[in-house]
Amino acid sequence: MKKILVVEDEYYARKSIVKILQESDLDIQVCGEAVNGMKAIELLEEYKDIALVITDIQMKKMGGLELASYLHKHRPEIDILILTAFENFDYAREALRYNVKDYIVKPIYKENLLPPVKKVLEKQEEKSRNQEKIKNYYQWEATKNYFPVKTIVAHEELYKEFFSYNAIHQEEKFCIVVMQEEELVTDVELVNRIIKEKYRGFIKDFFFSKINEEYVMLLSGIECMDNELIVQEKVKSMLSYFCICKHMNITMGVGLVYSSKEKVHQSYNEALYALNQRLIQGWNRAYFYKNMDGYEARIGKEEEIKLESIVRTRKEKEINQVIHSILEDIIIKEESAQKLYMAVVEILKILGNYYAELYQNEDIEELKDIKVMFSRRYDLYKFKHIEELENYLKEMVIVICSGKENTKKKSKIVEEIVHYVEDNYYKNISLRELAENKYFMNYSYCSRLFSQETGMTFSKYLIQYRLKKAKTLLENKDMKISFIAFEVGYNDVSHFIQSFKKSYGLTPEEYRARKNRVKIRKKSYILQVKIFIKLRPLLC
Repeated sequence: MKKILVVEDEYYARKSIVKILQESDLDIQVCGEAVNGMKAIELLEEYKDIALVITDIQMKKMGGLELASYLHKHRPEIDILILTAFENFDYAREALRYNVKDYIVKPIYKENLLPPVKKVLEKQEEKSRNQEKIKNYYQWEATKNYFPVKTIVAHEELYKEFFSYNAIHQEEKFCIVVMQEEELVTDVELVNRIIKEKYRGFIKDFFFSKINEEYVMLLSGIECMDNELIVQEKVKSMLSYFCICKHMNITMGVGLVYSSKEKVHQSYNEALYALNQRLIQGWNRAYFYKNMDGYEARIGKEEEIKLESIVRTRKEKEINQVIHSILEDIIIKEESAQKLYMAVVEILKILGNYYAELYQNEDIEELKDIKVMFSRRYDLYKFKHIEELENYLKEMVIVICSGKENTKKKSKIVEEIVHYVEDNYYKNISLRELAENKYFMNYSYCSRLFSQETGMTFSKYLIQYRLKKAKTLLENKDMKISFIAFEVGYNDVSHFIQSFKKSYGLTPEEYRARKNRVKIRKKSYILQVKIFIKLRPLLC
């Protein structure tokens, strides 16, 4: 049974619509009535499973267009039907860009209301059936792919359950392959299908999932698994097919072959670690963990002493040049990822030690960030290109060079965050999410850096930018206040009004009225000047 919400400010019209719906033979339930968009949003919080909203287009406080805009942004799963008078027909057509399925011209009768409602419900049913078909088709894949792979990555103690569930015998050999796409645009199921079709004879069993930005494959029961060259050849063939035939820009990391189920997690980490090699040798290649292990690799003593010396000068440009030289030497010589990892660890160690001296070993969040960022060999995997890694080190250098002197140097990260706000201010933005998931930075450090360079907290900056955009809309657009609030990222109109008044000393309505008066006076003055210019010859 589908639940419907009716939004109409005219009492008798609303009751008539409800009655028509209730007396129909459709499998529906009218679960709520609202007199405007604001009341509708309140009911939507109460009823989470509403399938369809039928709303009038013009109502006090919040009309149907503003409600449609809100639903489009926050509840896109809900379908919408617009009720409109004939004279507002063009206005109703504008609502179609907010995922409105259809519009019904008033007055409302059984004959013009039920057909579009029925049509919307039928499409919903068709969608549900298709989803159920997909669910049934991939039931086995869903149970053996996503859950198990995620389980073995996150919970080592559940290995036994993983293997028993998927009927992988203890004696069967396996390895983990991690495939990363530079720009994640390919359909997961397409990758799954291609691998199964092309390598059916080579792989006895295959488990596949997507975790974050990588495709994870567990290859089990591979014939000729003991022949390392054949395994490498098959993996390289797989990569070539995706690169050449599917035009994917990818790289693959392959863990070692094991027969013990306790080694699944280890093979996964080895595959991640092998992927680090792409920072040195580039994309569109397969990298194998074999012969990549060992901790003997370090930067030269001469380079270490040089970096320690130049760091104490706190000259950002010179420090970055030394770091660039160290990384460039590794790239040119095509050293192992282990050498790169140890070089990064040494660089961060030198930076961290000097930073500790500056602050006399105070408990500093930035220092913690420097010390723990690279605690595992596969942590380099967070960076897709050597340039990203070098930029991260440059940010650490900025921390050192600013030190206690509070240097007002503009950070590239802060600039990027500011640009991101400018492009996405209407969305639900979190600095923590940006810092940790987009820029791989410690949140506390990023927050302080942003405040230091902009003179305000991130939340205050976001509010000010949203209100600035709201001012522009108030001055140039004839839009309802509620609509403007949603357009600039406010879900609560009253909160928007309070924030605006707190910042500018006027409510949005008062601000618009004042601006309109100024415009009128300006137009009047310009008109008087024009009249005076025309009459001036006659007066003389």
